[in-house]
Amino acid sequence: MDSNEYLFAFGFEPLDESVELLTLLGRRHGAFNIHLPRLVVDEVTRNLPAPLMKECHRFWKTCGAVIDEEEIIPLGTIKSFRERGLKSGDATIAAYCAHLKIRILVSENRDFLALTKSLPFRVLKSAEFLKVISRST
Repeated sequence: MDSNEYLFAFGFEPLDESVELLTLLGRRHGAFNIHLPRLVVDEVTRNLPAPLMKECHRFWKTCGAVIDEEEIIPLGTIKSFRERGLKSGDATIAAYCAHLKIRILVSENRDFLALTKSLPFRVLKSAEFLKVISRST
C-alpha cells in the first residue's frame, strides 16, 4: 500500500474506504502480505502526529508488515519509472513493487492510477481492492 492509504486511514480526515481496508487487514492479519519500502514508512512518520503514528506502527507490527530498505531496489529500475514520468518517490515505490513482483499496489495516487496500464502490477484504489477481497472470500 502506498503511504496515502495509511495517511487516509490514520490521519485527521479519514477516507472511509482506507479505514475499512486497514480494519479488515488488521482483523485478517496473516491472510495478506504487506510490504513497505522505508520511503513509505518515513513519509507516514513525517505526516502523522506521534499518537496516530504509534497506532500505525502497532498496525504494521500486528499485521507482520515487511519493511525493506530502498537499497534492495536496482537503481536502473527506479530510473526506468522516472523516465515514464513518475516523480522520484513514486518511481521508487513502483520500482519496489516491480522488483518484489508485488501484484497489487493499493493507492489513491492519481499519478499511479494514470499509468496503471503500463505498470507490471495492478494499481487499485482502496474501494476497488475491498471489492477484490470480498470476491475472493
